[in-house]
Amino acid sequence: MPISDLQTILRVYLISLLLQIISFPLTKKLFNKLPDVGYPLSRLVTTLMASLIIWEVSNLGLAMNTNLGLWVTTLILIFFNLWLVYKDGLRSIIISKETLKIVIIEEYLFLVGLVGIALIRSFLPEIDSLEKFMDFGFVNRYLLSPTLPAGDMWQAGKAINYYSFGHFWSSTVIRYFGTSASVGYNLVLSFIAGLSLSIAFSISYFLSGAKRHIAGTIGGLAGAFATVMAGNTHTIWYLISHKGLSNYWYADATRFIHNTIHEFPGYSFVVADLHGHLIDLPIVLTFLLVFLLWLESSEILFEIVMGILVGVMMMTNTWDVAVYGLLMVIAGLMMAIRKPKDLILLIKTAGIILLFMVLTALPWFVNFQTISSGIKIVQERSPLWQLAVLWAGGVITCLVGILSEKGKQKLPMWSLAICIIFLLVIPELIYAKDIYPDHPRANTMFKLTYQASIMIGIMMGGTLGKLFDRERRLFWWWRWPSIIVLGTIFVGTMIFPTVAFPNFYANFKTYKGLDGEKWLEGVMPARYGMINYLRKNFDRKNMVEAVGDSYTNFNAVSVFSGVPTIEGWRVHEWLWRGGYESVSLRETDVREIYESRDSKKTAELLKKYNVGWIVVGDDERGMYQINDIGLLFLGKKVFESGNTYLIKVK
Repeated sequence: MPISDLQTILRVYLISLLLQIISFPLTKKLFNKLPDVGYPLSRLVTTLMASLIIWEVSNLGLAMNTNLGLWVTTLILIFFNLWLVYKDGLRSIIISKETLKIVIIEEYLFLVGLVGIALIRSFLPEIDSLEKFMDFGFVNRYLLSPTLPAGDMWQAGKAINYYSFGHFWSSTVIRYFGTSASVGYNLVLSFIAGLSLSIAFSISYFLSGAKRHIAGTIGGLAGAFATVMAGNTHTIWYLISHKGLSNYWYADATRFIHNTIHEFPGYSFVVADLHGHLIDLPIVLTFLLVFLLWLESSEILFEIVMGILVGVMMMTNTWDVAVYGLLMVIAGLMMAIRKPKDLILLIKTAGIILLFMVLTALPWFVNFQTISSGIKIVQERSPLWQLAVLWAGGVITCLVGILSEKGKQKLPMWSLAICIIFLLVIPELIYAKDIYPDHPRANTMFKLTYQASIMIGIMMGGTLGKLFDRERRLFWWWRWPSIIVLGTIFVGTMIFPTVAFPNFYANFKTYKGLDGEKWLEGVMPARYGMINYLRKNFDRKNMVEAVGDSYTNFNAVSVFSGVPTIEGWRVHEWLWRGGYESVSLRETDVREIYESRDSKKTAELLKKYNVGWIVVGDDERGMYQINDIGLLFLGKKVFESGNTYLIKVK
């Protein structure tokens, strides 16, 4: 690895440590009841609070989404935390020796995630497949938009109509890191991995309720890796049924049931899509931690924090609101059954959470147009044996978890276990209709079981922490068989990353660095040159390039330059716009621009979409009968390489 890449990773770690320090007084004040006083949350608190402040102000039309805006916001956070130190004294930052032991482990886990994923990505850093064009395009648009909402890179003149706050948060993190967007993309993935490992450790340690540090640590470590890196029990089934892993294809664990998707965080870190479900991982983990604290104390402060986090979920991965809303409903019903007087408290809690959710997500609500098509009854269900292959380990973990619990701790364990079962069963009964007729329940199963995987990982850690805690009175004939069973499931599911990462990254044979766009120089050098030209000469005008199919290399110019095009990936826009009408109209207009011999009509279309740039290259020539003479009449060539050129419209 070149020294420059090591220096970049080290610099990012040191910056992240400063972000950690900035909000530690606030974090410690909010979460002082946790064994680690909320230490792993500080980096998220700093970046999330800064992002929310800028988000709210920029959506009012003020140019706050800039480097200067970020520094002003950060100074506000610094002064606020210094005021807390002044107000509460040194106790606001001093921690005990026992807490320090936990904090050291959590900082180590953050470092493992940050450095580990950064090193892995350096062997295949390309932003070039699956959803990466979409994800990078969103991040790029947020980096280039001083006011919000940001314009859609694939429908010029329209705002992004997607739950994309997570991409905005990612752009804020990249600003903090001070790297290019294409390097920052991979470093944000690494940052999320580090955050998630450390927060999952904190939850598992707390959920275990272990009196002994060693027991809590074992549970915390198991929970961290089971949540963030492990696979499902498909790997164990394959190992047993095929007597080895020689021909194991890691992606089968996510496409095992016909016409469905059942991914999990470990898979997301392998394929490295910076998608909403992955970006939301540290958010939902933080919500789980606050939710567990609220179950113990019912403090209004935790209700406010939960409301803000649910608002962030709404804007980042909307499905998660339904998932964790279900979790809260389950816990609330159990509380009301146990103590009917709690019903008034629960209504008040629901009102507070709803209020702060709406206040947090209001700018997004105002600008977002729903893309849902309603709920339908499933027509095709999964074979029971296939469900068992994927989720038997999770169900066993839930069963052991609730049977190993006593006293007040029954509520969180039972709530999580019941919620997990619901998330696995719901896709067998109903689904949210979308535009994919051949895979009707794929997205529903994907979004629900993804969160089930997260909860299973937390259950694994919390339960193992309880089982290893000798101060918890459990019969030996239950404790040790349970440890062996859960230990076997944990080790079996941890086979997944040991196979998947080498498989996806070609056994780490070729080091390429952290820059996710360098591949363009070799695969499409002319377009890469055009992208760099547009970056230097961008004048807030839009562009036109060939309309492309999803998951192809079409529309690379708009994605990497950040200059919006009239129409990009057609199926993605079809989904985001809730219909094909606008996509079809724009496709027709793009064809008219490239092929028309009516210069007046073409000029009108360019004015309609505020087009200042016209791209002509292999993609366009393969799609349209290019009228080169007519196009050149509209402006002049400002970039040319081979048969690829860029016109600046007069």
